[in-house]
Amino acid sequence: MTLDSSEEQEISITTNEYNELLDIQQTILNMISLKGNTKNILSELCKLAENLLPNSVASIMMLNKKTGLMSVISAPSIPEHGHKALENLKPGSGGGSCGNAVFHNEAQFVVDTFTDNRWSDVRQIAVDFNLCSCWSMPIKDENANAIGSFALSSFEHRLPSSFHKKLLHSAALMVSILLKNKSINQQIKFMTFHDSLTNLYNKTYLEKILRKNKKNILLLVNINNFSYINTAYGFEIGDKLLKEVAIELKENFNAKTICRINADEFALIYNKEVDIVKIILDIQNYFYNLILNIENIILNISFNYGVACSKKDVLKNAALALKQSKENGKNHYYIFDKNSDAINSAQRQEFIASNNLLRDALNEDRVVPYFQAIHNNTTNTITKYEALVRILKDGEVISPYKFLKPAKLSGLLTKITKVMIDKCFKIMAPLKYDFSINITEDDLNRNYLSNYLSEAAIKYKIDVKRVTLEILEGVSSTGKKNHIKQLSEIKALGFNLAIDDFGAEYSNFERILDLDIDFIKIDSKYIKDIDTNKKSYEITRAIAFFAHNANIICIAEFVHSQSVQDIVNKLGINYSQGYFFAEPRAEVI
Repeated sequence: MTLDSSEEQEISITTNEYNELLDIQQTILNMISLKGNTKNILSELCKLAENLLPNSVASIMMLNKKTGLMSVISAPSIPEHGHKALENLKPGSGGGSCGNAVFHNEAQFVVDTFTDNRWSDVRQIAVDFNLCSCWSMPIKDENANAIGSFALSSFEHRLPSSFHKKLLHSAALMVSILLKNKSINQQIKFMTFHDSLTNLYNKTYLEKILRKNKKNILLLVNINNFSYINTAYGFEIGDKLLKEVAIELKENFNAKTICRINADEFALIYNKEVDIVKIILDIQNYFYNLILNIENIILNISFNYGVACSKKDVLKNAALALKQSKENGKNHYYIFDKNSDAINSAQRQEFIASNNLLRDALNEDRVVPYFQAIHNNTTNTITKYEALVRILKDGEVISPYKFLKPAKLSGLLTKITKVMIDKCFKIMAPLKYDFSINITEDDLNRNYLSNYLSEAAIKYKIDVKRVTLEILEGVSSTGKKNHIKQLSEIKALGFNLAIDDFGAEYSNFERILDLDIDFIKIDSKYIKDIDTNKKSYEITRAIAFFAHNANIICIAEFVHSQSVQDIVNKLGINYSQGYFFAEPRAEVI
């Protein structure tokens, strides 16, 4: 089976994929510039390429000019008997992907090695090693003659994407550079510190000059919607756009140094006092009025801007500023303020300690649920519990305020949720009470909840109607389509849904009705002073009124006194939760 572009439309290269290619190029060029061992460099290149195509192996074969035959010089993931099988491969129309790449001096993309005629002479190798598809790019000398091949072989039938074709081309070029003679040392040095597409300096050079710890003003500019441009017009147009942007930035804004440091990101360095805001406004105005004609495609572009000015950590701080500018919207700028934006050393150490605390607790099974009773205001009894996560350490019970933020930043929230589901279901299985568990946006992003909850309910013989999943209001009101779909699926399985901290954020009433929410938990900031603050009282009354009319059960959080409970009862709120009734406990009473 042979596919071409007319049979399967390629997906354009994304910004992240561009960055992955740049990272590989930079890693290999750095190793070359440091005069690393050739064998080790080739092996590392193969491994880096394999990481970007799961279920594959990479190989480099070279042509012996005397014999006219090819042999493997690097293939770290292929066993030795595989090297032997490929030894003395003859280039030709039946010599597999690599034999054809050298024979025709052009790339070969074979989707099915078991049937493609290009593998007729070496079919048994494909069968013996289960090489289902193989893509090969010729390695060329300074006269553009094929002298070898770089290949990715897969254990499944697949066609290369634009990204993988670019990866093969880049890898073959790296091998070509490495194997050329010493006269190209200057070229290697140039490529080590320059971007191969735009010829601007690269991130390696930027980091090198910033290590001198001189005071610099660093301006990062990131092209808005570059991924969309790549997707809509293809990576060739994207590449040409980047070249044009590089020229315009270099020629018009008087930067001491300009670098391309990511796929769609440039760095401008000013080492003397300048009015950086004026420079940003000049760039905004210039590109607003600039029409870029890329192969008859008319484009206008804008940027986000991040600025930092310091001797130390200037790149990191500028990156933080750029991130903030993106959060503020397209075509915005943000200037790093060390007083408000920097995480000081003490905070950093505290974060590291909290992260280690959490990881140790998960590894040592010290993450546990504590249960807080929920009072039924109609029957005046405890009928429900909310499970709240805690960490136990040396007799101390540690609240989530000390570890939830590190958990989110470290990607551990889903592990906590799974622990809570398993332990709560096990504890509650022999009891009669209903109970609730908190889920997060991270859980919904992983798309595992429906299956995990169903399997846990079967394992512990829990009636799903006893279980309520509490989600933050922001997730329900502005959630991604896939999140809403998952919540609807969970609801359809019989689990209950509750909106936690209702009133704290967006209060999207329509979305709540669409999701058929079972419970609304009124945010504690309104309940805690409902007996003394008229505004809190009116907001709570409005929420309770909405819930009653929508036939949604209402729960007041942070009920801490009799006077607060009296007003909760007066407003007809169905349930109360807070220290007035019970503190969180390890046991369900």
